[in-house]
Amino acid sequence: MHQLTKSTPRTAVILAAGPGSRLLPHTAHAPKCLTAIGGFPILQYQLAALRQCGIDDIVLVVGYLSDRIRGFVREPVTYVENGDYASTNSSHSLWLARERLRNGYVHLNSDLLFEPDMLRALLDAPAENAVIVERTVCPSSDMMKAQMDGARILRMGKNLTSDAAAEVVGPAKFGPNGAARLIDALEGLQASGERNRWAYGIFGELATELAFTGVDNPGAFWAEVDTVADAQDAERRIPRRMIDLAAGRRAVKVAI
Repeated sequence: MHQLTKSTPRTAVILAAGPGSRLLPHTAHAPKCLTAIGGFPILQYQLAALRQCGIDDIVLVVGYLSDRIRGFVREPVTYVENGDYASTNSSHSLWLARERLRNGYVHLNSDLLFEPDMLRALLDAPAENAVIVERTVCPSSDMMKAQMDGARILRMGKNLTSDAAAEVVGPAKFGPNGAARLIDALEGLQASGERNRWAYGIFGELATELAFTGVDNPGAFWAEVDTVADAQDAERRIPRRMIDLAAGRRAVKVAI
């Protein structure tokens, strides 16, 4: 198991409330995080990676068909319910979990497949506030992109083109000070009635104020599974070692 330092976040928050409409028909009867890749749900890979890296304080923000997630997870996690998932976005889900962010945390979207080495690189990075990046940019992709000065992220946004030096993959981490700034930003959105903002969009705005570092992916496999085409591509590319890890953690296959 990965050894955490005193300054490493011990809590992970996984946002899994949305309906994942772009993944239909996979999400007709189950949340996006239960989409099977290589025979196992995305969430199973995430939980296995977190445990292997020493993080066992896991918060799941659920909403759409949350009973399916509760019925699937067999290990101790904390649930936060977003009952307004149909009319809100991930910033609102994160605000609902705000009390669990205060000591610093690891941020995960529930549609990200990744190997544990990617999370280890993030946790080992000395920067308090950081996110995994890939130093290749596809201007037409739907990924968040970053303008950078060395490892320092100056701006993040989906519409950055010629100025982008990397694509923002995730996971991300925030230390206590960064988390406090994030909570303030989320509280401000709530106060103004804005509940439909994307969490990574808020991260991009904070990057202009915080010391926010891009940690290079150490060559680990990853895939964002947002559409049916993404799921098919991930199914073709997922390495056997990831499937073996998921199988070793909980050898239950699902058909969705």
